[in-house]
Amino acid sequence: MSDAGSERGAVPGGRAGAFSARLDCRAAIHPDLAAHGRLFERKIHRVGDRVYCAVGYNLANIIAVVGPEGMVVIDTGMDTGQARAVLADLRQLTDAPVAAIVYTHHHSDHVQGTSALVDPDDVAAGRVPIYAHSSLLAEYQQETGLIGPVMGARAMAMYAMVLDGADMDGMNAGIGPRFVPGPNGFVAPTHVFDDRLGVTAGGVRLEMYHVPSEAASEICVVLPDDGVLCSAEVIQDHGFPNLYTLRGAKFRDPKAWYESIDLMATVANRCEQMVLQHGPPVTDRAEMRQVLRDYRDAIQYTLDQTIRWANRGLAKDEIAQVVKLPPHLAGNRRWLQPFYGSVAHAVPAIYSGYIGWFDGDPVALDPTPRAEQADKLVGAMGGRAAALERAAGALESGDARFAAELATYVIRLDPTDMDARQVKAAAYRSLGYAAVNATWRGFYLTGARVLDGTLDPAPIYQMGVEMTVTDELLGLLPARMLVESAPPRLKAEEVLDLEVCTGWCFTDVGESFTITIRRGVAVVEAVPADSLADGSVPTAVAASGSRPALGAALVGVVSPADFLGRPGVHVGGSSEALASFLGSFEQLGADWPNFYLR
Repeated sequence: MSDAGSERGAVPGGRAGAFSARLDCRAAIHPDLAAHGRLFERKIHRVGDRVYCAVGYNLANIIAVVGPEGMVVIDTGMDTGQARAVLADLRQLTDAPVAAIVYTHHHSDHVQGTSALVDPDDVAAGRVPIYAHSSLLAEYQQETGLIGPVMGARAMAMYAMVLDGADMDGMNAGIGPRFVPGPNGFVAPTHVFDDRLGVTAGGVRLEMYHVPSEAASEICVVLPDDGVLCSAEVIQDHGFPNLYTLRGAKFRDPKAWYESIDLMATVANRCEQMVLQHGPPVTDRAEMRQVLRDYRDAIQYTLDQTIRWANRGLAKDEIAQVVKLPPHLAGNRRWLQPFYGSVAHAVPAIYSGYIGWFDGDPVALDPTPRAEQADKLVGAMGGRAAALERAAGALESGDARFAAELATYVIRLDPTDMDARQVKAAAYRSLGYAAVNATWRGFYLTGARVLDGTLDPAPIYQMGVEMTVTDELLGLLPARMLVESAPPRLKAEEVLDLEVCTGWCFTDVGESFTITIRRGVAVVEAVPADSLADGSVPTAVAASGSRPALGAALVGVVSPADFLGRPGVHVGGSSEALASFLGSFEQLGADWPNFYLR
């Protein structure tokens, strides 16, 4: 065994580590990344006679097209605060009412400001249509509900949401200004389509095309009377596209992506200008055509060369070292620099998406558990003190990457080892300050603060959950989406011998469901609206109420006790039995997933 149990450093908040004096690193930002931020000056750009693109108000743009009978809004922003700010500035230019909304895709920075722009009752009554691809609601449900906790925690790091001070001087998010979350005003779409749709809204002719790319739900919009292509995130700002996002997402197929650009280039033959959902518009037709060509070629090149080297037997990490954009694309300083996406972090995702996680070496089939492996490797290096000395020496010699890797093994032996955490934190700062990619920088610098004990992200994460999952949002989501949020939170290991059925009656929409815990699996079934009340579907206990009333428990933002005390919740049967049932599910936001101590 190693001497990992000796010479332990203090836990966060205790004494400074023994390596502190050797690990100073002055805050900095890569000059190219700093210069990139000038693109996101807060401004409403006018394109042609009646198209307005609001850049710099938050991560994504809001686009407005003013027609003779009203205004069509393409994407509504990150939150109601952004939407209100944009609308206030648009009101200096037009008093046209909002006649329709288009969602280009399901990501939160594009769809969560809606209730600040239109009255949800007007949407429900059919007075203001919301257009989107048919997959949008299911995709939104998956990212905000099913895998929302881990993606939300990773987004905190990716977008540097918990950083401040010198770490944020001059910073941007790679595809927009600094990301600032706020209240969620999502309203579900009312008009959906599969491949293409042509409509007139507010006197504005719109042609919408499904272009799967950065999101499966992605659509672009052509304004034929204006000669404008609204390219959504098929063209993902002035940088290499995020073929994989570090916050996590479904596989983004590069082939589908560049084929979507081909389609978009064809339908854009009538267009003179292109309006993006991140960054300023492209008002020169020649530049628009060049961007479409170079962007799709960069994506195809990355895909083809990844597959080529995979076929020659290289592993994911080896291919990431080999594949580089050719000079004519890598040298495109205006459009293909790695401020947000990068070839390096796209390659492993492409490999996994096409081939799977296994690299072909069976050593990966049943690896030594992390802590056991760390103990043996640290022992082979001569013990904890020797391993940390090597790590600090690597950092001092300029090899911050290897320093972080070595310190990781010591931390896996003891997550409270402050010396190891400070070495790794210093390595992360060195890597973060040198990073040209905004998302890499966010992960590195957030990790540094967690490791050295200057940041506890758990309460911030909890606050973000409470701010995002509001009663207003719960009242806008479909009832089935709410009940299907529960099964992925089941503490299966605690209910392997339990079989119990509960009923959930949503009085505001007249829909009912059962959730049955069946020996480690929570099964959701829709049942006739009155079947719970008349007993034709037997349950151990049933709850009735509106979507906000029941949804808070189903998505896990309130404790069982707080749920039972919520106004409008009615329980048929034992309240204690319902509380016990809900106690079998984890509460959303109760624990922040800590990526840096494992």
